Amino acid sequence: MFFAVRLDEGDIGLDSVWRCNVANQSTSKACLAHFASLAQGYGHTFLVASVLFHIPHSSRWIPDEWRSQFVLDDIELQRELITMTDSFTDELFDIGNSVDYLRFPVSRLLVDPERFPRDEDEPMASRGMGAIYTRTHDGRPLKSSGRSLELMNAYYHPHHSKLTEWTRRRLLTDDRCLIIDCHSYPSRPIPCDMNREPNRPDICFGTCHPHTPVELVAAAVEAFAEAGYSTAVDWPYAGTIIPLEFYGVDARVSSLMVEVNRKLYMDEKNGEKSESFDQTRIRVGNCLKAIVGNWTDR
Repeated sequence: MFFAVRLDEGDIGLDSVWRCNVANQSTSKACLAHFASLAQGYGHTFLVASVLFHIPHSSRWIPDEWRSQFVLDDIELQRELITMTDSFTDELFDIGNSVDYLRFPVSRLLVDPERFPRDEDEPMASRGMGAIYTRTHDGRPLKSSGRSLELMNAYYHPHHSKLTEWTRRRLLTDDRCLIIDCHSYPSRPIPCDMNREPNRPDICFGTCHPHTPVELVAAAVEAFAEAGYSTAVDWPYAGTIIPLEFYGVDARVSSLMVEVNRKLYMDEKNGEKSESFDQTRIRVGNCLKAIVGNWTDR
């Protein structure tokens, strides 16, 4: 069992922690009491060890300096942002101080951190949706690719450096870690989707061998099913993020994508929260806590 105390902001933009590895219940209580008194003096809180919620697509922000790269007018751009943004997932996946968070700061229309950095490795690049989008969701011109290198250096590479460094540190301290890749998706297929089948489930889980243990998937399916949600694995979306340094070579890095159908919490036409948002956030949050708890206890 691990306990962790948040003490300060780390140099990678995430909270750094002190950890105590305890072997039995009596020792754990003593350890917890010691760190609780220590943390209280600094006003800090306890964390579950080695779990990161990665939130890549929640932002609609396009800094003014990059607006001129887009060929859409303001109304068209706003519509594209509503369609392509995983709106409010930073709130939907917020379960408090029990995990670490890494949120991409700008819109995916500017840079998409979930794509492979090289177009030749990225399936969506054929649709103008590699790391740097040049096409809209329905295939229209979106923006120039003339400053792609600048964008990658400004946003993509720093973000992945943070993700990689977080993973390295967690493997060093705990010898394993879990990344929950946090997304939402349209209730109906959109033109750029690889999978165009209708009747989408409430929740979609994405996996990646060998980084997604079958026990983790089973726990996720069970948690959301018990909450009354329909679920599917790797449908209509598949995969989950793994830092490239560990991709396919280090199974100590676990990852699971969790996607929430937008019909459950927002108006997909105007991009605003629906009346069911708070209820959905609570239910989804309870399911996420169950998943994290199951993984932490293994």
